Amino acid sequence: MKILVWIILLLSVFTGRAQQLPAAAQRVLDSLLRAQHLPALAAAIIEPGRIRYVLGGTRRIDQPSPVQLTDFWHLGSNTKAITSFVAARLVARGKLRWDSRLLDVVPGLRGHVRPEYVGVTLGALLTHRAGIRPYNSGAELTELPAFTGTVSQQRLQFAQFVLQQSPVPPGPAAYAYSNAGYALAALMLERSAHCSWEAQVARTCRRLHLRERLGFPNRADPSQPWGHWLASPADSTLTALGPALTYRIQPVLAPAGDVAMPLPDYARFVQLHLQGLLGQGNYLKASTYQLLHFGQPAYAYGWAVSKLVATSAPISLHDGSAGTFFCHTIIYPSEQVAFVVITNAGGAAAEQACYALRRQLRKILLIKQL
Repeated sequence: MKILVWIILLLSVFTGRAQQLPAAAQRVLDSLLRAQHLPALAAAIIEPGRIRYVLGGTRRIDQPSPVQLTDFWHLGSNTKAITSFVAARLVARGKLRWDSRLLDVVPGLRGHVRPEYVGVTLGALLTHRAGIRPYNSGAELTELPAFTGTVSQQRLQFAQFVLQQSPVPPGPAAYAYSNAGYALAALMLERSAHCSWEAQVARTCRRLHLRERLGFPNRADPSQPWGHWLASPADSTLTALGPALTYRIQPVLAPAGDVAMPLPDYARFVQLHLQGLLGQGNYLKASTYQLLHFGQPAYAYGWAVSKLVATSAPISLHDGSAGTFFCHTIIYPSEQVAFVVITNAGGAAAEQACYALRRQLRKILLIKQL
């Protein structure tokens, strides 16, 4: 039965690409690839009832192998939406509450935290309102001690260390972005579900017929897209990063940014959110999607919050990059459309190309040429 499901899904992907590939979108993408000197660029135009794709370029900048729709791409911090999604399912099942306290769910942390963290809740962690230090940079990560045991055991040790550090005050937007906060939230999910965050993500994706893996795509399969970066600020040419690269996201922090998926699979995940925001319940209730996306100002549960300038209609969005890929996701509920734009390179040029492609796709869509 599972094989049949995958055959149907893959047929729908390739049929959709062959019949619906918009020429205008392809021209824009190809132009941006050349202008920004990127290895590859891909996008999904997501509507409640259909998803269309445009892509081009190569898996490695120094090799001719073209990217395919079945290829995996690193999502970076878009992983936070997946972690919040898993949490929402546990809340719906009564395993947790948004106001569940970290110390109640993980009593082993008692006696290992500063007084400021005693009342930290699941919701505060997922919305970056717990004051947890970010651990977003290499400098911070070098301060961490060595952790041992399973990844779940390491997350407990990580929590014991992080919760001894002084809190970070909220920024101008009333929250303080923190990768570490998502690791602590994952620890709560693990204790409530009695299995690792990794197993919960894999199980959720199986139920939704979505493929996923952890880490950079070429780590497990060198034929998958390679990430690229500028080896030094003085470089003008991107370097392809092989599977032997020692740089990686620490396993304890995977819930904040280390999932990879093929574009059609991630696009279907985003489509669930778009449908939910339009009042169509699916894996989660429609009201839950409203909470995930707009339950807090500026940043809700795995999604940043903004508004259209012209109409003040709410939009939700997120970017993700560990420096080797860049993924831009944005949902316009009022226009009943979402976009995912992704490239296998990090840096300013990658960001600019993804934003420009999304803007052009939206413009083409709004004038009814897609």
